[in-house]
Amino acid sequence: MAMVETRDAVAGEMRKAWGWLLAWGILLVVGGVAGLGYAFAVSVVTTIFVGGLLVAYGVMEVIHAFRHQRWQGFFLFLFGGLLSIAAGAVIWMRPLVGLGILTLLAASYFLVLGAFRVVGAVSSRHPGWGWGLGNGAVSVLLGLLIWNGWPASSLWVIGMFVAIDMIFQGWNYVMLAVIARKGAAAMAPPVH
Repeated sequence: MAMVETRDAVAGEMRKAWGWLLAWGILLVVGGVAGLGYAFAVSVVTTIFVGGLLVAYGVMEVIHAFRHQRWQGFFLFLFGGLLSIAAGAVIWMRPLVGLGILTLLAASYFLVLGAFRVVGAVSSRHPGWGWGLGNGAVSVLLGLLIWNGWPASSLWVIGMFVAIDMIFQGWNYVMLAVIARKGAAAMAPPVH
């Protein structure tokens, strides 16, 4: 019962905010399409952002370590925090090096993820297992393409991924807005 009430509450909020959803979705799609044309710039900005996150995380870990000095893991928290601060600072000062590292991580991620998907699909052979096999093969192919193109692929891969994600996320918001608007029109009282 609570799940239905929650779903109805969310639907009500979406009906009220469908215009904002639509505007945000369009902004994300336009930003993503523009980002495809400026993949290098998006890559650098994303890398600098990741560096900032690492520094912030490291500072929090160091603070945590000193706030709980009596804990057994004090030196682990301290060392981990200092390592995060150092890694983030290197990425900030040398974003192209950070781009290279993040690109290798992305390539490794796709290779490993794809291999697991292929093995999982082949070993389970559940209904529709061919889609899982194909999905895994595409992931492996992406990983190989990124890896084989490295370090040149570092200049565009991260930015392209972020831009494509923005396009799909924006389209998701546009579709939510359309559905919410149709729902609001269906629930509106008839005009006499």
